[in-house]
Amino acid sequence: MARYRMTGVSAPFGGAQWERKDDDREIARRVLNLLGDRRMLWKDFSVEIEEHCVGSADHTRKELAKLIDNPEIGPELIRRVQLLQRLFRDFMDEIGPSGDDWDRRYRPIGTDPLSMALGRLRGLAGIQIGELAAEYGLEVSEELASIVPDQTGWFFERFDGASE
Repeated sequence: MARYRMTGVSAPFGGAQWERKDDDREIARRVLNLLGDRRMLWKDFSVEIEEHCVGSADHTRKELAKLIDNPEIGPELIRRVQLLQRLFRDFMDEIGPSGDDWDRRYRPIGTDPLSMALGRLRGLAGIQIGELAAEYGLEVSEELASIVPDQTGWFFERFDGASE
């Protein structure tokens, strides 16, 4: 639900100016839109390039920081967004500068450090994405939904009726 704040009054006929303030649902929607555009979260491991993933993670971390700085964000949503921010920071720390590690090229797909770090990021971020979507009654893109845990509906059943 949107919130409004009165910013001024006009005369002689009377009137008021209002400013729309973001609520947690709107901020959560922005988080999901940001993450939905991060192909590193859902694209096949074999087409990902380390430098691009690190750049994308850095961009996401910075954009999440902007959302955290919104004065309207509630404490529970701050905690969730900070956790997502930490997941992307941990990914960057884990991958680090690629250097000249020729050994990485000869490992089977899925066992190289990038694939392992992406798998960990996707698994942990998927839980947060699912919880945000369920808690605030938001849609998740088909691509992003592919990383949300789904074991015969256990995940979203916890939130049935919570957003109604």
